[in-house]
Amino acid sequence: MQLDTPLAASNAADLVVPRLLLSTRAWGMIRAYVAAADKSEVSGFAYVQQLDNDPSTFYVGASDDVFVVPQEVTIGSAEVSGNTFALALDKAMLAGRDDDLRIQWHSHPNDSYFSPTDLRNIEAFGAAGMEWFISFVTNRRNEVHARFDVFRPFRIGAEMDVIVYDFVPDDMVTRAQEDVANMVTILTPKKTAWPGAQQRPGLVVTHGK
Repeated sequence: MQLDTPLAASNAADLVVPRLLLSTRAWGMIRAYVAAADKSEVSGFAYVQQLDNDPSTFYVGASDDVFVVPQEVTIGSAEVSGNTFALALDKAMLAGRDDDLRIQWHSHPNDSYFSPTDLRNIEAFGAAGMEWFISFVTNRRNEVHARFDVFRPFRIGAEMDVIVYDFVPDDMVTRAQEDVANMVTILTPKKTAWPGAQQRPGLVVTHGK
């Protein structure tokens, strides 16, 4: 698995490639920030969760899960300082979501890749005590590049597959499940021969009464 920087791995060949799912609204929010910062780079953070039935899949489900904090950038850099991360952590703690603060994203004006500065930023998250973290870089052409880094109990990193997905909000899922459970009756159809089936041997049509 090709990484931007060598990382120790005891069994890299068997490593499951992690996936990052971005809802269309979350991805749209990142794109809006990048477009708004048309004269510079911009960096931000996002709340991420793991799928219950697939711990290797992470997702950002809403536009409100993506945010920026006060920062100083240039036309070609958006270095995340300790103060910047502290501001993001304060915001997350006020929202009761400090455990979900696991993504740092930023833009490049041209190619989407992890620069030496970006790689130093990643190591800083480990030094700050994070067990794992996701880093995400994009550009004005909407190209993306992401990586998943584990800092404890061992050091390993892997590039991530990034998928933009049209999530259905949880409240809509709950309402649909309740309505179907309360209002939808499932009938078992009876198999009957359709009169025209004599002209098409083997055809059996099913319908309910």
